[in-house]
Order: sequence, then C-alpha cells, then structure tokens
Amino acid sequence: MYSSYSDNQLISLLKSDDCAAFNAIYDRYSKLLYLFIHSKLDAAEISKDVLQELFISLWEKRHSMVLKESLKAYLYQVARHKIIDIYRKNATYRKYLQQLIEHFDAQPHSITDTVDNKARTQELFEAINHLPERMKEIFMLSRFENLSVEQISTHLGLSQQTVKNQITKALKILRANYAKTDLIVLLLLPYILS
Repeated sequence: MYSSYSDNQLISLLKSDDCAAFNAIYDRYSKLLYLFIHSKLDAAEISKDVLQELFISLWEKRHSMVLKESLKAYLYQVARHKIIDIYRKNATYRKYLQQLIEHFDAQPHSITDTVDNKARTQELFEAINHLPERMKEIFMLSRFENLSVEQISTHLGLSQQTVKNQITKALKILRANYAKTDLIVLLLLPYILS
C-alpha cells in the first residue's frame, strides 16, 4: 500500500502512529541494514538483534525524531551507533577476561594449574559472552563494575526488579552449565555472600 510513498511521507505517517508506514519503512530498509550490520559484526544472531533494536528505537522515538538528512542516512547512523556500542561492550569483556587471566598468572601455581585455570577462565567468559546481550550487560555491570542493582537500574533505565531477575537468570545459566568449575565459585562468592 505504502510502497510508492516517499520516505518523508512515511515519516510523517509514522509520527501519526501509522503502523503500516512503519512496516513499509521496515520492508524498504531492513534487508539493506541487516547486510550492513552483518558485514560489521559477522554474527547472524547479534546482527538480527541489532536490527530489531534499531527498529524498536525508530518506533519508540517516532514522535521526537528529527531528520537532518534522509531517512536512510538516519537509519544507517543509528545502526553505526549500535555497532559501536557492541564493540565497546566486547572490548570491556576482553579487558575483564585479561584481568582475570593476569590474576591467575600472578598467583603461585604449578604450570598445569595455571594452564587449567586459564582454560576454565576462558570457558567461563565464553559462557558469559553467550548470555543474551542485555543480560550480559547487566551481569557484567553487577559483577565486574561492582554496581548495585539500583545503580544498574538507573544507568540502563530499567526497573530494579528487572535487573534482579536478569542477574538471577544469568547466575542460573552459568551454574547449570559450569557447575563443575570452581572458578564460578571464585567469581560469584563475593556476591552470593552480599
């Protein structure tokens, strides 16, 4: 129906809460945006998540959105920002992994223990990295940035209950998959006691 409309017409309708206009924008740009995002992230599931977040953001900001350029340029700019956020999160994740590995390097262990600890550390951080994006972000803020539930809630604009639920789910996933790893106890013990 709206496939022949210009981007400006679609934006005008979108600002009037027209779902069909939103769907027309999605149909027009989602494939191109997905290919762009996937070319930068090289991970299909994460790329799909970013695309979904981008369009959720478009819908949520439809009333306040101001286009300085074309709709296409705006969408690509939002995609670039979301990709940069993922790179930042991954850099933070790698920093924490390196710190934990360095911690084990500094401890007097036999070579076998050191290699084993590094492998288990890597395994645990891979598990953390495979948590859903929002859950991983909340878990890392809690466990590595030492932010309280209230601070995370304020920082991410979520309810405190949502933050608690996400931390609890993350812990359950990690415990279920890595129950044999005593490193999980080392990582989680200060928080279990608090």
